[in-house]
Amino acid sequence: MPDALGSAVTNTNPNSCVNLQTDRLCKPWAISESGITFVQAWEAFRSHLYDNDGGGNGGNTTVGYGHLVHVGPISGATSETPFLNGITPAQGRQLLMQDLIDPQRIVNHRINVPLYQYEYDALVDFVYNLRHHNDGLLNLVNTGHYDRIPAKFMEYTSAGGAHPAGLVKRRRAEGNLFRDGNYDSSH
Repeated sequence: MPDALGSAVTNTNPNSCVNLQTDRLCKPWAISESGITFVQAWEAFRSHLYDNDGGGNGGNTTVGYGHLVHVGPISGATSETPFLNGITPAQGRQLLMQDLIDPQRIVNHRINVPLYQYEYDALVDFVYNLRHHNDGLLNLVNTGHYDRIPAKFMEYTSAGGAHPAGLVKRRRAEGNLFRDGNYDSSH
C-alpha cells in the first residue's frame, strides 16, 4: 500500500472524503539527470586507480566517479585488473549508475514522506557519499520538518576526526539543493 500523504476528519459528515494534495512527488523516485551531474561533480572523474582515503588513513582503491574497487590501498589485487589500463568517462558513468542503485533503493525504502525531485537528489547524493550512519538525517526527513534538513546535513562533516573543507562544502551544497533546488556543485 502506498504511503499516505495525510488524513483529515471533517465536522460535517463522517463519511466525507477529503483529498490532500502536494506538489511534492510520491515514490518510487529515481535520480534525475541533474542529480547525476551533481554527484559526478563532487566525485570528480579519475580514469586510473587511486587510493581514496575518505578522510581516514590508508585509503581504498577507487576509480571513475568514486567507484570502490576494493577496501584498502592499491595492492595488485585481482579486482584491480579490469581497471589497470584506465577507463573512459563513459565507463565511469556506467559504474556510477550501478553504484547509485543502492543509495536510491535506501532512500526509496527509508523515506515515507513526499519529496520534490531536488530533495530526493540531495538525499541520494548524501547516501552515496555516506552509506552508513545516516539514520539521523533520514529519520528527520520522515518527520516532515523539511526546513530543518539543510542544517542537519552539516552534522555530517567529520571524517577521521577532522572536518575536511571539501566535505563541509559538499554538505552545504546538499543542504542548499534540498532547500532551494540549487544544483550548484562548484567547489
